[in-house]
Amino acid sequence: MSTIQEIATHRAGYSVNLDKGDLSGLLPNGFRLQTPELDVTGTSGFKWSIQWYPAGVTTAEKDYISLYLKVNKPVKTTFQFRIIGSLIHMSGTHRFTYPSLAVGFPKYASHEKLLPLFQHGKLTIACSVSFYIPVQRELSVPCMYQLFGHVPTDVELVVGSGSVPAHKNFLSLISPVFQAMFSHNTTEAKSNRVNITEFDYVSVQSAVDYCYGRKLNPLFAETAVNMLRFCDKYFITAAIEELEKLTVLIPSTGNFCHVVRYAYDCNRSALLTDCCKFFKEHQYQIKVLKMFVELPPTLVVDILKKAFDLKTKFDVLYYAHKNGINFVVDHLEEPLIKSMSMQDFCPAAKFAWKCSRRKLQHVCAQFLNDNREMVTDAADFLDLPSETMRNVLKTSHALKRSQV
Repeated sequence: MSTIQEIATHRAGYSVNLDKGDLSGLLPNGFRLQTPELDVTGTSGFKWSIQWYPAGVTTAEKDYISLYLKVNKPVKTTFQFRIIGSLIHMSGTHRFTYPSLAVGFPKYASHEKLLPLFQHGKLTIACSVSFYIPVQRELSVPCMYQLFGHVPTDVELVVGSGSVPAHKNFLSLISPVFQAMFSHNTTEAKSNRVNITEFDYVSVQSAVDYCYGRKLNPLFAETAVNMLRFCDKYFITAAIEELEKLTVLIPSTGNFCHVVRYAYDCNRSALLTDCCKFFKEHQYQIKVLKMFVELPPTLVVDILKKAFDLKTKFDVLYYAHKNGINFVVDHLEEPLIKSMSMQDFCPAAKFAWKCSRRKLQHVCAQFLNDNREMVTDAADFLDLPSETMRNVLKTSHALKRSQV
């Protein structure tokens, strides 16, 4: 949809009768008569009224009638006051910014000119007003495929045994990757075929249809995520920002793994934050899913850190062990087991004995045997809980004896 501002013209009119006695000189300056507030038909609450002072507003106008237009909202107007049955009239244009004010003519007409015009003691003053009111309207923007549907397609996106027809110029306009591909002497530019192997046919067709503005079939989360990945690969940025608003991409237990993997892989930080918040509230339903266990361990480590404000890999180790996220425990233990360092030795030893990690216990004991002087001189080693220190020394001793 496109929003456009129009200026709508609304016309209104009203007449008032002036009594001849009003010009007798008996009414004081500033004596005001006024019509009721009149509705401007077809508007949202615009009202207007006529004010008139038979003896003028001040002593300077005491021999004149003063006429004014008043409105209740800011608006631009053109207006005219005329005496019925005469040539007397005055017109004006005014943009009201303070609707409590009235605008008009302090010396509209003298009593001397008006008195001969009375018929049976009455004189009619007609007021006509045009109100110019801004109106916001939404217009349907023609879809891309409607705008150049008469132009034949000239390239195919080949996906497996299927292909998606498109226009080179259109793809170049929406994607800098396609623009570079088609503006150079590439295989794709010469063959008019782009082989796509990373995505399935339905996802590519849906992504292209979306960019062309065609109506889409109901989407599942997996297809929506693949559409986003397609747009990310080809830098179709505007489409990404809109597609991420899809309801099927709001994190849920059903789509969590698809959505969080996309957010992580494509650096969509806001969406990743939403996923982490959702995981914090629904971890027990999510961590048992087969797809969750198949997520990259580095991603799950990041989720755990963000969701539960964990600072170090050992914080994550303790949390993952306590909550049965074993593939993360294995992932974080593996580098410790392969190559223990002095920096990791003490926190690793604490974790190994507190959580009964036998293989890691063995590695810590061997590291102590290989680096005894360096380890025992370290302040962190001396600060180990006595039970942990006893177990490390005991295991180290037993391991050393077994190697003799």
